[in-house]
Amino acid sequence: MKKGFTLAEVVLTLTLVGVIAAITIPTMIHETNKKATIEQLKKSASTLNQAIYNATITNGTVMSWNWSSKDNVLEIMQRVISPRLNVGFNCSGDVTGINAQCTYPIRGIGDTEIANESFEAKSRVILNDGSMIAFSKGFVSQTEVDDAKQDDTGEANKTGSDCTWGGNPKAVCGIFMVDVNGSKKPNMVGKDVFFYSLNLSGAVLPYGAEQGEEFVDTQCGEGGDGSTCAAKLAKDGWDVCYTGCEHPYPVKF
Repeated sequence: MKKGFTLAEVVLTLTLVGVIAAITIPTMIHETNKKATIEQLKKSASTLNQAIYNATITNGTVMSWNWSSKDNVLEIMQRVISPRLNVGFNCSGDVTGINAQCTYPIRGIGDTEIANESFEAKSRVILNDGSMIAFSKGFVSQTEVDDAKQDDTGEANKTGSDCTWGGNPKAVCGIFMVDVNGSKKPNMVGKDVFFYSLNLSGAVLPYGAEQGEEFVDTQCGEGGDGSTCAAKLAKDGWDVCYTGCEHPYPVKF
C-alpha cells in the first residue's frame, strides 16, 4: 500500500502549481487594477461634479468666475474648487520645493514624458483617497468666440473671450488632470492618468466627450495624446489594459 509521494510526484505537482499561478496571477492582478481604476474614475467624476456644484452655490455660476489669466485660474483652483474637495495635501510653491507626491513624471501614450507645465504645482492637490487632481485653463474655439461677438444683425456685441461671455455651454473653461492613484505607478495617461473638462454649464465631463466619437477615438489611440481616454472608457465595451497589452491605452476585450 502506497503511503506517500515520490520526489518526482512532488516536483511535478509543484511545477503544475507554478504554471497555473504564472497563468492566473497576472490575470487576477490585471482584473484587480482594472476594476480599481474604473471605480476611481467614477468616483473622481462624482467628486469633481459635486465640488463644482457646491462652488456655484457660494461663488456664482462658472461663467462669473474670473478666467482672464493663468493666475486667476490658479486662484479659482485654490480658493473656489479645492475647499470643496476632500484634500489631504495642498501643493504650493515652485517645483523644486514641492513634495515628490505632487510633481512626479507622467508619461503619455507614446511612453514619453508629457509636459506638465500647464498643470502647475500650485494647481495640484492630493485627496485623502490618494488621488491627485490638477487644474489648468481650458479653451474655446475661435469660431465660438467670433459667433459670441455678433448679435442677430451681425454686429459685434461682446468683447469678452474664453468663459466670460456666456457663449456655448459646452465651452471648456478648465481642464482637470486626475491621477487616480497619485504618485503610485504606472503614472501613464490612459492607465491611471485621465482628463476631465469643466464646461461653461458647470458640468464636469470626461475630456472630449462633448466633441464626438471621432475626436475621442483619435486622441485616445495610436498617435494620439491620450487626453480623451476617460471619455473612451465611458463607452460600452472599453476597458483599461494593464498587462499583456499591444497598446498602452484602453482596449476592447
